[in-house]
Amino acid sequence: MTGAALILTLAVAPVIAASFGNSSMGEKPYGVLILAYDTGGAWKTELGHIRSELRGVAVESVESAGDGTAIQRGLDRLKGQHVSKVVAIPLELISESAVMDEIRYLFGIRAEPTQDKPDEARPGMAPVQSKNKSALIFTGRGPKRLKSEAALVLTATIDKSPALADILSARATALARDPAKEAVILVGLAPRSDKGLDTWKAAVSAIAESVRVKGGFREGAIIWVRDGTRAGQQDKDRAENKATLRRLITAGGVVAVPLAPDGRRVGQLLQRQLGTSGYRWNGKGLIGDPRLTDWIISISKAASTLPDVRHYRDNAQGGFR
Repeated sequence: MTGAALILTLAVAPVIAASFGNSSMGEKPYGVLILAYDTGGAWKTELGHIRSELRGVAVESVESAGDGTAIQRGLDRLKGQHVSKVVAIPLELISESAVMDEIRYLFGIRAEPTQDKPDEARPGMAPVQSKNKSALIFTGRGPKRLKSEAALVLTATIDKSPALADILSARATALARDPAKEAVILVGLAPRSDKGLDTWKAAVSAIAESVRVKGGFREGAIIWVRDGTRAGQQDKDRAENKATLRRLITAGGVVAVPLAPDGRRVGQLLQRQLGTSGYRWNGKGLIGDPRLTDWIISISKAASTLPDVRHYRDNAQGGFR
């Protein structure tokens, strides 16, 4: 090799290496947008691990899964990383929920926005506003749908995977002294409307039964907490949940685990509703369990081959088509 050729080769080599090692150059096949809510500081550590496992894939996360503005900003960040498809993964755990209904609306899967609000105690009574971002109230025509030049794919929630019951069972058995003589309770944040609550309860009861079987517990049950509901709904929830807890206590020990990515918010609402006696509480949510990370990585790869999910898009006049 001549001296001039050697100099040219050495000069070009770093450029070639950069084109493979620099994630900002060239178009990536897809990016991942994780729709988180109530995750807390531990999520940053989890997110770092996910990014290391999905090396070469752009990964972004937004807080408050049903916030269209936050999701749009996440999409815009991925646009800047030149992805041709975005795989959105919700950390909402239950498919039959107001949060997922609103996410489906934002992604153009659902025709109408959710109207999850407290059932009216009397005509004309205004909804109670909640401080919790993940407890949604939507009125009027609903928020604007998401805009993206890249294809959008929305994955299933983790309740469609055995990983959810596996994680919850592990949390519960860590608290139990003798599972065969104890009951396990799943505690989750439920929809505001009573109609939505009934659907949610049916879905969560099925998960509680799976956790009971996996952990070998005497019985599986659910308790729900709600944010921003009316006084009458709160009294009814408290009475029903107290009756459930009282019945379980009379038959033996009781362990309770949060049905949430992070258990702090659910724990606060549970303590406000029922106090802290009569059950052993594991405040850990799903975050921190490696099976959650494994599920996110697995479902993102599987969904990366799916087509754009959008059936409805906002037109220039703000309607949909």
